[in-house]
Amino acid sequence: MSARKKLIDQFGIKNIINYLRRSRQDEEREKKTGEDTLHEQKQLMDRVLNEYRIPYNQVSEIGSGDKISTRPVFMQVIRDLKNEKYEAIAVKEISRMGRGSYTDMGTIYDLIIEKRIYIITPSKIYDPTNPADLRHIRFELFLSREEFESTKERLNGGRYNAALEGKWVSGPPPFGFDYSPATGRLIINEEEAGIVRAIFDYYANGIILNNGKRKLVQFRALATYLKRIGIKTPTGKDNWSPPFLKEFLSHDRYIGTLRQNTRQTLSNGKKVPRPEEEHIVVEKAHPAIIDMEIWSKVQYRINNRDIPTHTKLDFEPNRLAGLCICKKCGKKFIRRASERTYIKKDGSVSYYENEFLFCGTVGCTYVKYKPVEEDILETLKILKDLNPSLLKSQVEKIVIKEKPIDSKEDIIKRIKSRREELDRRMKFIYEKHETGVYSDERFLERKAEIDKELEELAKINVEDQKENENEEFDPSVIKRNLNSVLQAYENTTSELNKNKLLHSVFSHIFIEIVKKGSGSRPATHQIEPYLKSTVLSKPN
Repeated sequence: MSARKKLIDQFGIKNIINYLRRSRQDEEREKKTGEDTLHEQKQLMDRVLNEYRIPYNQVSEIGSGDKISTRPVFMQVIRDLKNEKYEAIAVKEISRMGRGSYTDMGTIYDLIIEKRIYIITPSKIYDPTNPADLRHIRFELFLSREEFESTKERLNGGRYNAALEGKWVSGPPPFGFDYSPATGRLIINEEEAGIVRAIFDYYANGIILNNGKRKLVQFRALATYLKRIGIKTPTGKDNWSPPFLKEFLSHDRYIGTLRQNTRQTLSNGKKVPRPEEEHIVVEKAHPAIIDMEIWSKVQYRINNRDIPTHTKLDFEPNRLAGLCICKKCGKKFIRRASERTYIKKDGSVSYYENEFLFCGTVGCTYVKYKPVEEDILETLKILKDLNPSLLKSQVEKIVIKEKPIDSKEDIIKRIKSRREELDRRMKFIYEKHETGVYSDERFLERKAEIDKELEELAKINVEDQKENENEEFDPSVIKRNLNSVLQAYENTTSELNKNKLLHSVFSHIFIEIVKKGSGSRPATHQIEPYLKSTVLSKPN
């Protein structure tokens, strides 16, 4: 009989609980090597305990925690020891019981003395009645806590430095973003970002009514609207909380700002705000989902909810109505004009009008209204003043005869591209339906729209498409027509008449963003105009 077996018999140990738990070093080794350290620990303790030939139970702590309260398996072990179900606890090292707070260590130590719990490790059996063994137990428990504090300090120092560099160190990424292991930073999750952009747009510019017009609302009405159109919360629920919406729309993470170290956890587990001087704030730490124009508009509305906005959302015909098309998504631009409130230093209130062109796709593209109009008129003036040869070459490139000049190959490519886009949209709505984002009614509505467009594409017979015939251009006629339009445009004050004049010249005008705006600086755009064939003909 071995000396250790004699000790077991001498101590009167009849039942043993074997507690298995990964240490932090085990967790780091598993990440590097992929080994199962818990299984390895189990095999070691089986060899040790089988030598004693007495009953023992094994329990494993799968998770990890800084306190006993966060380790449910060990909490049950303590209850069993208090109820005298076992005379001994077996662990790979005494530190496997520790790592908790100093209060937790006192709880463990008092239990060992009060119930005379023996501790069995692969190298030694500790007797709670032996002062030397108790001194060693106290030392091991204290050392495990100090090692934990040192490790936490080292890790927190690394996390703090990473946060200062703009890296994400705060757990799961926020809604709208993914975490990039390669850079340690947040990257945009396009699917979730689309929802973020939509919510900001609805608050900034109004929810969409059944008649197509928009209405400005506050958080409660916006929450109801989001539920009605099937947009779920970041946690997958149907009901949006007005206070959460306010916090959501106020968080500057969506313009690229990183805020970390803003809260701390107390000993009772409660999270409380840290003093502002301890916050880590890094601007432009990651890509922005929301542009500054929409962000500023939303923050103004949030911070001035009691001041009348005098907002008028203009969807009526205007001089550029139905003319401008977003080159990125192919939707027509809509003019939005708002009369903004400005409080002067002397306290008086003045108003100014903001005009923008927004494309029909939420969160896609917007441009300043006036510069676009100026570019269009400047294009007509430049064409009018070109010499005949140069004018002819330019008009040949941009004239439209009923529709853009396309070869059969171009038409086939466009049909293929559109069909691929519709297939992607179909896949997207199926995913939304399967995950519960889209209701059955909304899914069927969206599917019907796509099916209809696919049917229309299938009806197109490429062989029937005729190439546009060449036509002789008379530069003098073109110049005269352009000059007449410019003069009439300048002399009329009617928005509708201005719109008709532009439509008599242009088939459509593509608008493309060539440089995104920043802060108060607007985006830089370029226009790609296409003339109607009417400018080539002599007026009747």
